[in-house]
Amino acid sequence: MILNLEVVERCSKETEETIAVADVAFTNTPIGYLKENQGEFIFAECTQFQDIRVDVMAIEYDDAFRLYTALFGLKIQKKHGDAIRSYLKEHVKSALGSSSASFSAQEGLWELNVAVDCLEGFNDQLTIQQVYELLYHFVAQLLETIEL
Repeated sequence: MILNLEVVERCSKETEETIAVADVAFTNTPIGYLKENQGEFIFAECTQFQDIRVDVMAIEYDDAFRLYTALFGLKIQKKHGDAIRSYLKEHVKSALGSSSASFSAQEGLWELNVAVDCLEGFNDQLTIQQVYELLYHFVAQLLETIEL
């Protein structure tokens, strides 16, 4: 599936402020951009994310774990926690810091942190666009597994 990333921003990890609103051409940049610019993360919005119960998704390079990490909120009920954790355990290759899931009662959603490096199909030659599409597919499969 080709995603139409409507909003793509380069943001400062330190302040979370937008450094620059990226154009479509930027999404064709290899994901390695984040490894080379470790003070930044990429924030994206996409109407298609609604289909997988996600509003926005951020990707960063975690220099402590040396992993590309996606962070996003998944709008499903708390009762699905065991299924989410089971899916992550089964589909995210084990590595220190590879995934976490916690429910935010205040937000009413699951806060997921997933090491993109640990997903089947990932390599650091993928473009930013391709990584977002890989994550979209990953979350869609999770929802299908939970039968939502």
